[in-house]
Amino acid sequence: MLTWPKMRLSRKFTPSVALVSALAIVLGGILATFYEETLYRAQQVQGVGVQARILAASVTAALVFKDDKAAQEFVSALQAVPELEAAGVYDATGRRVAGFVRAGAEPLPTNAEIGTSRVANNRIYVVRPVDQDADEVGAVYLRGVMESFGRRVVRYSGIMLLVAMGVLVLAVSYAAQNALSLANARLEAQARELTLSNQKLQAEMQEREKAEDALRQSQKMEAIGQLSGGIAHDFNNLLSIIKGNLQLLQRRVAQGRSDVQRYIDGAHEGVDRAASLTQRILAFSRRQPLSPKPVDLSSLLDGMTDLLRHSVGDGVQIEMRLGADWHVLCDANQMENVIINLAVNARDAMPSGGKLTIETLNCPAKDSGERAGTAGDCVALAITDTGMGMSEEVRQKALEPFFTTKPQGRGTGLGLSMTFGYVRQSNGDLIIESELGKGTTITILLPRYETQPLPVSV
Repeated sequence: MLTWPKMRLSRKFTPSVALVSALAIVLGGILATFYEETLYRAQQVQGVGVQARILAASVTAALVFKDDKAAQEFVSALQAVPELEAAGVYDATGRRVAGFVRAGAEPLPTNAEIGTSRVANNRIYVVRPVDQDADEVGAVYLRGVMESFGRRVVRYSGIMLLVAMGVLVLAVSYAAQNALSLANARLEAQARELTLSNQKLQAEMQEREKAEDALRQSQKMEAIGQLSGGIAHDFNNLLSIIKGNLQLLQRRVAQGRSDVQRYIDGAHEGVDRAASLTQRILAFSRRQPLSPKPVDLSSLLDGMTDLLRHSVGDGVQIEMRLGADWHVLCDANQMENVIINLAVNARDAMPSGGKLTIETLNCPAKDSGERAGTAGDCVALAITDTGMGMSEEVRQKALEPFFTTKPQGRGTGLGLSMTFGYVRQSNGDLIIESELGKGTTITILLPRYETQPLPVSV
């Protein structure tokens, strides 16, 4: 339904309003930066405090039994925490019995005075008593180092950039508002004229939309039923991969470890697989526009040799028989995707390796008519594997959307159906010949492009 928005201004965007808004944004940015800094300090103090509680609980027995060696072992373990600059354990008399200080850092104090945690000179100082029942048997001292103020400023610069952008947007909005005010008068006059036309169109469109909505709803429900059963489990598996890697990554980061790249890579792989699955579903859900051009399939395949070898791996031998020299009218990019998809399917059908034969040949009208219901001269593209083959029942269902024989999580059944749809859009046909244990041949027949243009680079 055609509509025209009314753009009458309820109030003017005056310079004073712009100035007040800009000041509000700047003040908000300053407050946000102050809040982030306060929150960061609190988190750092809390983190060092947790380490102090853990150390105090660990060295209680060592202090009670005066086992200085055990106390030193517990303290030395904290050297794995990069944020800690120094740590010490003191007995009930105030004598230091264990500790460590990183190179170049301030030495440990001779006596530890128990008090509240404090932050000074970009460092966090925590002194915590060690209690055995109701008795104080000693104290632990931790000194942590915070991130430098300069690096924190760099991190907060993002907030200030947003503030600057907000002020700029306000300035531009003020200028644009004046221009819109002049345009509104003209648009309102045009809108009145269009309103009359809309009223006439609406009555006709409502009746047609009712019939179309009913048809679309029935088609959507059927497609959704097939789609949900075919891909819901796949997405759950991909989400489990992503979640598991993120949990392991979070655990490593909490431990202060830096060997986390494999978990990041694992999460990325899950995201990429999910994105690939989504793209295939979107591609199937619409009839994609094509950009057909005259194409020599033999030249196209000759340029794809390296890509095909990489796609199927070393375990599969590829043999090219490129005998066709007629042109066809098709979308070269989509045809490359079709060939790669069929080659990968053939590879999956040969888990122990095998031979993949890709052949092109000219098919005069009498030959192509015998092989398919296609009249006229054609170019045939045949892809043959020596894999497991298909039963007759599987072969008849192979082109149905969402039908797949692959395990859960490895396929959605959209590959061959999308290939068939593209071939039919290109006025061609697709034939599947297969037998269990004897491999599969998929043949694509495309009409010959009669008028030979100048050579087309593919």
